Amino acid sequence: MEETIGRITIAPSVLLTIVKFSALKEPGVARLSPRVPSRSRSRLRGKRAADRGVAVLVQDGKVTVEVHIIADGTVSAHELGESLQQRITDALEEMVGMPVEAVHVYIDDVDTNHRGKGS
Repeated sequence: MEETIGRITIAPSVLLTIVKFSALKEPGVARLSPRVPSRSRSRLRGKRAADRGVAVLVQDGKVTVEVHIIADGTVSAHELGESLQQRITDALEEMVGMPVEAVHVYIDDVDTNHRGKGS
């Protein structure tokens, strides 16, 4: 028989940091967009945090993410979006054990002068 001895609460700002680092590690991401995502102003109830290019909403124990990036143009936009969704989902689930409701990726621009990571 399992016994529950307490509850751990993860601050939305911690989730925000995980999302930002995960996004910036993804090949094809030049940088985060300077805009503050619309989800940070959402009428949905829940705990939220937002910063340049990223918003996190925690509602009913699940995380919803909105991330706006500037792509570096070295990969397909479609593939970049899917890969970024998976990277962020994996990071949140593995690091803090929270289920992810959705990861919304927006490519706000493409930096054609950016040569990619390691160039």
